[in-house]
Amino acid sequence: MKLHFDHVLVTRLLAHAEAATEHTPTFAQLCDKTFHREGVTAKYPTSEDLDLTKIPPGLMLVGDLGVYLMSNGTPGLAGQKGTDHLVAYAEEVDPQINPEGWYDMKQSSFGADDGAEFLSAECVRKALEATVNGKFWLNVTAQYISAPSLAPDNSGI
Repeated sequence: MKLHFDHVLVTRLLAHAEAATEHTPTFAQLCDKTFHREGVTAKYPTSEDLDLTKIPPGLMLVGDLGVYLMSNGTPGLAGQKGTDHLVAYAEEVDPQINPEGWYDMKQSSFGADDGAEFLSAECVRKALEATVNGKFWLNVTAQYISAPSLAPDNSGI
């Protein structure tokens, strides 16, 4: 399902993630020993076991109360109306815009379970470039996430 996001807000979230020196991990990154501090041997690591400077910058696609993007930069980017984090809701799955249908749309796109998926800064940047004249979008299902990118310029070949 194609989900649409505010281009300017996604650009702001990405800039925050790229400017941060530490990043919040997803669950998959928490379990990845590449990001662990030296000497950590915990079977079930916590964020204190990680070197947060090793987590790459990017955005998290979150399925929870709706589907939204947020920066993984630490400290977080303060949200509006007293919320902890600034987020960019998918228009189709925003409980404020679609109070009657957001839950079914969330299940159809992200799946029934809540969670967060990491999107690299490079992937997001390419998608922002490809959608510069319109809404930023991602194609999201419970099995995969895809993003638009500009076709390579092969005119010189």
